[in-house]
Amino acid sequence: MMKKLFFTTMALMVMTSGSGAKKVKFDYSVVFVPEEGGVKFEKITEDADNVADYNGGLVSKASSIFGAKKTSVLDWWVIPQIAISPDGKRIGYINEKNKTTNVMIKSAAKGGASIQRTFRTNVQGFSWSPDGNTLCFTEIRGGHQGIYLVDANQGTVVRQVSNGSDNDYGGVISKDGNTIFFHRGEGRSSYSLWSYDRKTNLFSNYSRGMTACLIPENKNTIYCARFTDKNESEIWRINFETGVEEVILTQPGKSFTTPQLSPDGKWLLITGSSKSEKEGLDNTDIFAVRTDGTQLTQLTYHPGNDLSPIWSPDGRSIFFLSQRGSADRIYNVWRMDFNL
Repeated sequence: MMKKLFFTTMALMVMTSGSGAKKVKFDYSVVFVPEEGGVKFEKITEDADNVADYNGGLVSKASSIFGAKKTSVLDWWVIPQIAISPDGKRIGYINEKNKTTNVMIKSAAKGGASIQRTFRTNVQGFSWSPDGNTLCFTEIRGGHQGIYLVDANQGTVVRQVSNGSDNDYGGVISKDGNTIFFHRGEGRSSYSLWSYDRKTNLFSNYSRGMTACLIPENKNTIYCARFTDKNESEIWRINFETGVEEVILTQPGKSFTTPQLSPDGKWLLITGSSKSEKEGLDNTDIFAVRTDGTQLTQLTYHPGNDLSPIWSPDGRSIFFLSQRGSADRIYNVWRMDFNL
């Protein structure tokens, strides 16, 4: 039986065909594959930026903490790993150096130096506040995941939101800056959506789900991901006021997570499980779907992992993490146009 905490709270799992499956060689230094023809990909970070390796680094450290065992699965993260400032000028990513992981900020345009914004030990994911002043990040401390806040411009004093004994992930800040939504739990069946009121210091529990995606003009409704009884993840829309809960995207044998709402409110970006047709490799790719669940479109097809997509403020570009363009499968932040 798999350990619940690591494999179910930090990573979704995409089953491979087994350890005896034939491995297909592929040159990962290729920037794009034929299925992506006509799409312009721009590399934002460089290998020297040491973008955290999600198949090593954090995964191996989590394994040592929680005792996760090796299995024939592809592990991928469910909380956002990159974020962009509301003005679109700066992008943040998680850097791994000297066995620690922290948030780094650099220009969203290609090139330029990075500035460290957290000085912690094991930062796992983060988001940017709508006003551009705060970073809300998840970190392991004392064997528990927790939600923390830090100034996006200074990166000095850190405020702890979680109480230290629960396992909280993926904090996102509401448009008015007062409410932080996140998910809590230690397993698929026990994931639940919570909020923290910064004025009253009160916590509220809403419904089952994870990786909350807020709708700026509708404070009572969110998008989120949920596990099925087959351990596959679906995308849902939940109205806290009416109690209406509806599945937006589900597909047998596949998982989708980390929904991100487009600036015009018409599309969701999601990370989904995938398999390259020619190489037969299990991996993750970027998908887009209308908010009513129609027009599901796969945007990337590279056999390397593409994940954690976010929108540019104007909705014309997508930033995401990818192993593409690296023979050693090193992750970097990339940008692509959105033309649907």
